[in-house]
Amino acid sequence: MSALESEFFNLLETSESRWTALFIEGRTWVNIDVLSFAWQTQIDRMMASGARVAMYERSDSNEDEEDGTAMVVESGNHEETWSLWATPEKRRAKFKVGDGLIDVVIEGSTFWSNGWGRSFTNGGRANYGHGQGDGQDLLRTAEYAGQLHVAELSEGMRIGRRTIEAKVTILDVEDPDRGIGLHGLTIGDAEFLKLSVDRERGVVLSASSWFQDAIYRIVEITKVEFDPNFDLDVFKIEPEFGTEWASVE
Repeated sequence: MSALESEFFNLLETSESRWTALFIEGRTWVNIDVLSFAWQTQIDRMMASGARVAMYERSDSNEDEEDGTAMVVESGNHEETWSLWATPEKRRAKFKVGDGLIDVVIEGSTFWSNGWGRSFTNGGRANYGHGQGDGQDLLRTAEYAGQLHVAELSEGMRIGRRTIEAKVTILDVEDPDRGIGLHGLTIGDAEFLKLSVDRERGVVLSASSWFQDAIYRIVEITKVEFDPNFDLDVFKIEPEFGTEWASVE
């Protein structure tokens, strides 16, 4: 293993100890057509290995249709932006789900969430969790280190920060659970990924997923602040829909 490869994996494994708080803004871009092929390839591989796979389709209701259902067909490119504030104890995330904006604050096992016409909380019940948007997948670096094989490495720069640029493949190609921990980055059977890792903090600044020599998904940070002194209001949230937080049940 080269010195640069050793540094690359060490950054991934130790990233969470390299910052105490951060704020990130970023974007997620997808080529929906290629993503569909990559996703279907993953489903086919898992089913061929005997795995049980649950499939869901999204549809919109149309009262003028005889069957009451009109399938939503999307094609082309799609881009969304997101924001994430993080400390060891608290997180706040703003991101889109479909056409709706989600605003969530998480403290320990408790979350409070506004979105889709609802203001609700889990009241601290650990069996109810909440997503944090795509930004969180650029911070979960320790989970990725043992799942990657390095194909190419170089030094680089991104958003004014020194980086290690890596082309990586996913280990255990024949394993039906191959790359399951990378799903938040790839959303499908990526043939390889290109990662841009901050050389000081270990955070993934950019991750692009490739299938059949075409890029189909990019999750990247466009702005980052390490160890900021957050105002107290950053993690303050009030119900937007109604006057009280509703229970998830």
